[in-house]
Order: sequence, then structure tokens, then C-alpha cells
Amino acid sequence: MLLSIPSAPTACASTDNTSKLTSPTDDGIWINNTLVINGSTTLPPQSADWALYDVTNPYAERPIIASGEYFTSVTPVDEGLWIWSLTIDVVGHNCTCWLEVGQTDGMGKEFLNRTIFIGEGPHNPVISPNHETNIIIDGEYVLSSKAVLADSQVNDSKLIFNWCLAPNGACDGAIHNAEANVSWDDDVATFSINASDFGLDDGVWKFTYYLQDTFLRTSPEIEMTVFVDQTNPSSIMISPQTAFEGEMIVIDGTGSTDGVWSNNLQSIWYITDPDGVTYVPTSNTTDELLNIALSKSGNYTIRLDVIDWVGRMSSSNATILVTNVPPVIDLQLEGSGMSNPNTWQFLQSDELELVANTIETGDDTESLSYAWYLDDELVSSSINLSLQNMDVGEYDLLLVVIDNDGAQDTHQIQLSVMKEPRPETDDLNIAALFMIIGIVVFSFMMFRRMRVTENEASVLPKWDSASKTKSADSENDMWIDEETP
Repeated sequence: MLLSIPSAPTACASTDNTSKLTSPTDDGIWINNTLVINGSTTLPPQSADWALYDVTNPYAERPIIASGEYFTSVTPVDEGLWIWSLTIDVVGHNCTCWLEVGQTDGMGKEFLNRTIFIGEGPHNPVISPNHETNIIIDGEYVLSSKAVLADSQVNDSKLIFNWCLAPNGACDGAIHNAEANVSWDDDVATFSINASDFGLDDGVWKFTYYLQDTFLRTSPEIEMTVFVDQTNPSSIMISPQTAFEGEMIVIDGTGSTDGVWSNNLQSIWYITDPDGVTYVPTSNTTDELLNIALSKSGNYTIRLDVIDWVGRMSSSNATILVTNVPPVIDLQLEGSGMSNPNTWQFLQSDELELVANTIETGDDTESLSYAWYLDDELVSSSINLSLQNMDVGEYDLLLVVIDNDGAQDTHQIQLSVMKEPRPETDDLNIAALFMIIGIVVFSFMMFRRMRVTENEASVLPKWDSASKTKSADSENDMWIDEETP
């Protein structure tokens, strides 16, 4: 396993390339009684702390055999630069140890680490990988590790591989082993895993390796998971050959394959429109499915690139013929709630507002042209039309809407402009006038009739009057005689 150190999330390990916390002491020094290590720092030395871990058994919890705060001694040599020394008593200990020196650096922490052999031994070799624990192989993959040996030379050591197929994490089948071909640069080993040489098929493999010194002592194993992908992916697309402008269609790329790694394919869609402009759709897409409405009429080219995780790529193409959809007029009369009326009547003083709503797909909406004809005469080219102060009569109104492909729709209305009706108050006034005239005439005739009657009474003869008086007196006498006994 990898000999690692406890670290905070913001901690970083110091190397020779950093100037904050350094030491000329190399890994692998052998100490029996007292450990003395020197170095320099550009960080305030009062913030230092250190710990010495026993890592002899890499599979057990690492005990701390010594720890403390502050350096043993600090000497300032320049502004912002100090020389430090750390002395640790290790009498009675026998281990492969890990020294960790830390200093606060802002919100984080700077670390310096060294592998130390303490006591009489024997001490097994130690190897620390300079690579990730998960690697992807397409052919050959080069790795490197740093070796630390107590009492032998790295050139005399061997690096041994063990591997097996492990699709579910554990070995499934035979376990293989082989010695690696190692190139040494001081204490750094460079070696490789070749899929063909190791007989690796596509899939997940579990690898371990360890260092064996000349005394056949072995280091703790370094574990890796190796993903092998040597198969070219295959892009497969299912697409309709035709579609209507603005119609939502689904283009299926789920049939694309890459052997055992089909689920790890990355899909990229490209669309080339009838004008030759190529773009990548940014919405309504997943890795394998493309949901899209093509807005222009003409031939579209759809391309699907599938890329596996080692960079191999496969492409497939499809052509879709998009057919134009003519516009459909939905004519509205403002304030009426009616749609596409064939006839309409209105008074001469009314204002008629017509709104040419149009049902259109794709991107034709902005390119639609409008033409209003009144009795075959063009009166407007706007989307709306207002009519007012028209003469009484019958009119033919025609609306023509044309899209950018020349397709059109028309609608015609028979308009009737009515004369203003006479107000009802005028009829009442006329009736009242006739009534008054009738009353005056009737009164005049009655007056004349009364005058005529009076005149006739004034011209009667006198004899007639005396006779009437006498007759009346005779009647009175008769009544008196009847009453006398």
C-alpha cells in the first residue's frame, strides 16, 4: 500500500521545488539512537509541529512513537528565512518510520515528510507510487515509483506484478504474475503495463506490485485498478428521414457501442441547417437522445460523435428533409371575440379593428408578409388594420399572408357599412306635435259649435215665447186643482 501521511484538506507536502519548508536529508537514513534532521523555512518557525509514525506494518494503524511542537533550534539567517534543526531520541525503537514536519501557512499547512529506518532491523524496502491508483490503458501505460531501501542498492532489486480480472472489484479467475522491466533513475523506478504483453482484454483488472530487495525482503504492495479499453466505439443513429417545419422529433443514438464500456461513451451532437451553419444543440438533449424541432425548411445534416474514455471516436450522419408548413390565418375582430368571420356589419360611425393572428411553425413568424385589399385595392401591409369613416355600402376585404417559402393563406370578409339610424326622440317629438295640433283643431271646432248654438237661440219669434209661457201656467193650474178636495 501507499505510505501516506495524515493531512488536513488544505495541507500540501513540501518538495525540493518549494522554498517554504525544505531539508537536505534524504529518505532512507538509518538511525539507531538519535535522529537529527536539519532544514530551512520561510514560514514563521514558532508555528511548527512534528510527529514520528511507526509504519512497519502498513496494514495496521500507525502508532505515534514521538511528537512535539517547535523545532529543537532555530537560527535566523535573513529576513524571512530561518535554519532549523530537530533532534528526536529514538533509543529502543526498531521500525520503519515516517517523519512528518508541519508548519501553518495561512489557512493551510505546509508539510515535509521523510522515511526513516530506526533500530537494528532488518528493514523491509519501501516503495511510494508517483501515479494514480485508478488508471486507464489503451495499449501501454508508463508508471513511476520511488524506492527506499535500508541496506541494499535499488539496481539489485526487483519489481513484481500480480494481476487478475476483477469486473466487480474482487478477482474473478486466475491470478497472474510477472517481473516488471524497470529503468532506474537514482531511486525512482520507471516501468509500464502493456495490455498486449500482459494479455489484458477490455475490462476492469486488479493490479498489485511490490519491491523485492537482494535479501528477498519485500515492500508493502501498491494496489491499482486498471481499466483496459482497446476497442473502437461505434456510433449508431436512428433518425427520421423527413419532418415538418417546427415538428418535435427524436433522434436516437442509444445503439452506439464500445464493447464492455458502452455505458461510458460520451456523445456530441452536431446540426447543419439548410444554410450550411453548423451548431451544437444546447437543450433538449441527453448523451444518447436528441429531441429537437427543426425550424427551417430544407435539408438538415445530423452528426453524432461518440468518444470513449481513452479518446477513440466514431461518427455517424443522417439527413432530414424538413418540409415547409404554410401559415394559417386566425383573424380576430377587436372586441368581438369572433375568429375568421365571413361577413360583418357595422355602422358608418363605428371603427373596425382587425388583428391578423397567424398560426405558423418554425422561424417563419418574423418573416411573414401581410397584405390587406379593400375591393381589390391594397390598403395596408401591416399585421393589423383599422377601418373607419367609410361610406355606406358593401365592401370586399381580403387578407393575404405569405411566409418566407412563398406559401400563403387568405381570408375574405364581406363588410356592410350601415347608415346611422334616426334617434327615437325625434319620433316622440313628431307624435307630440301632431297630438298638440289635434287638440288645437278639436278645441277650435268645439268653440265654433257652441257659438252657432247661441246664435240660433237668439233669433226665435216672440209668439213662440208667449205660447210657451202660457202653456206653463196652464200646467201649474192643473196641479193645483188636483190637490184641492
